[in-house]
Parts: sequence; structure tokens; C-alpha cells
Amino acid sequence: MTLTEWTVIIGGGALGYWLVAVMWPNLRDARPVVQPPPMPGEPPAMWHQVLGVARDADRTTIEAAYRARLDEYLPDRVAHLPPDVQALARARTQELELAYDAALRDLEWLRPR
Repeated sequence: MTLTEWTVIIGGGALGYWLVAVMWPNLRDARPVVQPPPMPGEPPAMWHQVLGVARDADRTTIEAAYRARLDEYLPDRVAHLPPDVQALARARTQELELAYDAALRDLEWLRPR
């Protein structure tokens, strides 16, 4: 093999390693996290209050509550309503998604290892 071939092989390996080790995690986590601002004068609600379940609820109860509450704010259900109500439904959907993510994080944290 010539020096050029060795250079291409080593350079390709280094580039591949960099793509997998550095760029892949950055691309996967590039989604922006949108958090609705809390109402002035109100502390943000806890995830179990938003979902309407007990703090020690299991995963199936949390998922059922999340899906039931989310059904109330589906875009098809609020499409005929005024734009301000649609914006409120989008904000409520984001709040429900954040509460559901927080609940799953708490479940993962509290899970025995």
C-alpha cells in the first residue's frame, strides 16, 4: 500500500470516529425544548397535578392520564375554535408533554437498580 492509501484509510477512520462520537449525539439532541412560561405570581405546577394523578402513580396510570388529558386538546378538536383558544390548547399540550416527560424521569430515577 502506498502512503496515500494509508493516509486516506487513517483520515477516513478519524473522520468516522469524529462523526459518531461528536456529531451524532449533537444531532440527536438538537430538538429545542419549549417550556411555556409560568403565569405571573403562580408557581409552576408539579407533574402529578398537571396530569391529575397521585405522586406515586405507576407508569400505566400516568400514561392513561396523559392520553386522556391530551385527547381534550387535539388539533382536530380545537380547529373550529378561535385562534386564541387554539393557542391556549397548544400551550396546554406543551404543558402536558412536559409533565409527562417529568413523570417518566421521576419513574426512571426512583426505579430500583
